[in-house]
Amino acid sequence: MSMTNIAPPLTSWKSYEYFEGGHNYRDIRYQDDGGPDGSPCVWADDSLWTIDTPENPRSILFLLQYRFWNNEPPLDLRGAELQFRLRGDNLALHGAQCYFWAVTYAPSATRWHCTGKPIPISHGRWEEPVVLRLEDDPAQWHCSFASDPACQQDLEQTLATCFSYGFSWVGFSRKVTGRVGLSDFRLLQHVDPAWPYVFNGRQGNERWQTISAAGSRQVFIAEPQRIASGVSAVAGVGGPGLYLAEDYLPIGEPFAFVYLAMIKASDSTGGRDLRNAMVMIRQVARDFDDREGKICFFVEHAASGTRWVLKVPIENRDNQPWCAILATEPAFWGRLSGSLALEEVLAGSSGSAGYDYFGIMLTGSNGKPSGTWGLTQFSIGPTLDERCSRAPDQAGG
Repeated sequence: MSMTNIAPPLTSWKSYEYFEGGHNYRDIRYQDDGGPDGSPCVWADDSLWTIDTPENPRSILFLLQYRFWNNEPPLDLRGAELQFRLRGDNLALHGAQCYFWAVTYAPSATRWHCTGKPIPISHGRWEEPVVLRLEDDPAQWHCSFASDPACQQDLEQTLATCFSYGFSWVGFSRKVTGRVGLSDFRLLQHVDPAWPYVFNGRQGNERWQTISAAGSRQVFIAEPQRIASGVSAVAGVGGPGLYLAEDYLPIGEPFAFVYLAMIKASDSTGGRDLRNAMVMIRQVARDFDDREGKICFFVEHAASGTRWVLKVPIENRDNQPWCAILATEPAFWGRLSGSLALEEVLAGSSGSAGYDYFGIMLTGSNGKPSGTWGLTQFSIGPTLDERCSRAPDQAGG
């Protein structure tokens, strides 16, 4: 399999400002002809970055990327190759070295710096591109931060489920000052087009369905007449995606659950094993009245009527990413109906039963929901090591 360049747009890079109790992602300057031979580049300076004191040792994250900024799922960086040019102007490093780093949130935040391969920064000019090959060798990396030390993710899992990455300075005696530019960034990786399964609102997907109250039937959400009012209701908030507006059918007595968005295994994962798979969801639900219910991920085996619902709800309503690991421990799930065991359903076509659908539903409401609900991003996969598979966490930070 050949390697594919999956680098993000230069315009999506930011700089990191940390302060006690919070942080900002600062926009940096884009220049369409400031790079080598008149190519595009981006610039950041010391007015945009600060020292990230929770890191050990302290770090300055002067250029960074989050995958969800571009509606993309976590990235597998194992064996990836990076090519880029970094240029410094009037840099005062104060003993700092430049490193590449990667962060995972599966299931808790962990950052590793590639300290075995310091990155040169040319001064006052653009040099030839740096080539950096990422190896799963802990001797070349240092773990600088874990939000939950009891569940620090090892290097392999961090690289396999990378949510964010970028460039840092480490080892300074005081804050690095000056300006730094980035140009010709390429990220080369082996890509499996079938896994993870990704829905991206900007690319469109016609296979997601809901159970419509109008006629009590299963319909595709992407029919224009069904989503026009929903798009209008969240214009400028949710962005491209699939939207439902005032078309919700409670099923069961009294109001057991409501299908919001579901997709067939045959139209998505092909029945791939979902045990310990990672799920990332971005929803828009600011104008959605859930009637005290919970929006949850579910899997379903249709013939037996077995439905399992992840207990930790998808609570974010501001289009930020929510992440979960589909651990096989039944304590993390609730059986809504049917008799099949959780593992039999999650195992997909590799097991004796499998799942026909998965998606998002509302459970436990005290009446019919109302308003607008939207799905702007969904991804499922890769499958993770079952170590530290526990209750889901929301991505961020």
